[in-house]
Amino acid sequence: MQEKILRNIIIEFSNEEAGKLIDLLYKKQNVNEFLIAKRMDLTINQTRNMLYKLADSGLVQFIRKKDKKKGGWYTYFWTLKIKRCLIKYKEKLEKEMKKSEEQLGSRQKERYYYSPLAEIEYTEEEAILHDYTCPETGEVLELKDNSKEIEKIKENISQIQKQIKVLEEEVEVIDKKDEKKKEKRLKDEKDEKDEERKKRRLEREKEKTKEARKAGKKVTKKTAKKVVKKKATKRNTKKKVVKKESKKKVVKKKKGSILKRAIRSFSKKK
Repeated sequence: MQEKILRNIIIEFSNEEAGKLIDLLYKKQNVNEFLIAKRMDLTINQTRNMLYKLADSGLVQFIRKKDKKKGGWYTYFWTLKIKRCLIKYKEKLEKEMKKSEEQLGSRQKERYYYSPLAEIEYTEEEAILHDYTCPETGEVLELKDNSKEIEKIKENISQIQKQIKVLEEEVEVIDKKDEKKKEKRLKDEKDEKDEERKKRRLEREKEKTKEARKAGKKVTKKTAKKVVKKKATKRNTKKKVVKKESKKKVVKKKKGSILKRAIRSFSKKK
């Protein structure tokens, strides 16, 4: 369905020959112009001219790359812009419909005259200007029945409306696909960022764990040193206390012995 519509659009904007491009470009990306020329049995210049004309209307786009094998000349790669084709053709149909609606309004409001022999139609102003006589045959102009023309214009408008509706549906399908692709791309990007954040977080946690272990070892060593110092201080303190107590005992013993000797010597004198 879409392929047929696109073929008609390309033919509408170019020619019958250009319609063959759909077989080569439909649902493909960056097709080599030399391949297109070969498949269509055209020269490269003929192919480029045809594609450039469509590119001017925005129906195809290209990228170019230098071909080192061909002396550094640029080779063009072409892609069909499906959505743009549909929108462009829809715009064209809307202009046609507007023109047809204007014609319908004119046929419904105004009167028209015609010359049966010359088969020429005249507006009322033209008929008055020629005194209701055909300048070609000299016959009297007849009032034309617009009913058939009106029905024909209405049918044309109806057909255009149907075509526009089909195009809008096709564009809607493309938009939905593009939206799904966009959502998937955003989801993939989000998952990738989340995974990256998770990796960085794990790396930070590992670093913190390493630092904590190092810090723990340092603290343990410091604590051990402090404990050793405290024990040594306690031992030194106990030693000092013991020394002081022993000194006091020695002093007391000395004092006692001196006192005893003095009492003895005094009693002997008596």
